[in-house]
Amino acid sequence: MSQNRQLFEFAAAANTLLVTVNGPFMEFRDNDVRNAYNEAYRLLCQPDARHLLVDFSRLTYFGSTLVGILIRLARRVGQNGGETVLCGLTDPMQEMLRALMLLENTKTDFPLKPFAEVSEGLAYLNSLPSAS
Repeated sequence: MSQNRQLFEFAAAANTLLVTVNGPFMEFRDNDVRNAYNEAYRLLCQPDARHLLVDFSRLTYFGSTLVGILIRLARRVGQNGGETVLCGLTDPMQEMLRALMLLENTKTDFPLKPFAEVSEGLAYLNSLPSAS
C-alpha cells in the first residue's frame, strides 16, 4: 500500500498547476485516489490556476480510473480557458490515449497535448497568450 506516500505531488509555475503522478493507482487505497483527485480539482478552481501539466514520468502504465480523472480535470481547465499537457508518457500510454481518441483530438472540449519533458510542456503553456 501507499505507506504515507501521496498519489499526486503538486507544484505551481505561474498560472499552471503541475501534477506528478507517483505510481500506479493500484498501489493506493480508493480513499487516497479520491482525495488526490479532490485536491487537484480544488487547486484548479483557484483564480491563478489556468493550465494543467500532468507528469507521468514515474509511471509505466495507467488504467481507466486515471483516464477518468484526466478527463474531469482537463474539462475544468477548459472552463478556465486553459490547456492541459501530458508529459513523460510512454509509447503504450500514448497509443492507448490515441485509441480512446483523447490525445490531440481537437474535437473534444478537453484536448490533451503530449510532450516528452516537463520543461517542454511548461514552455508551451508559457507561450500561450494570457486570458483576457
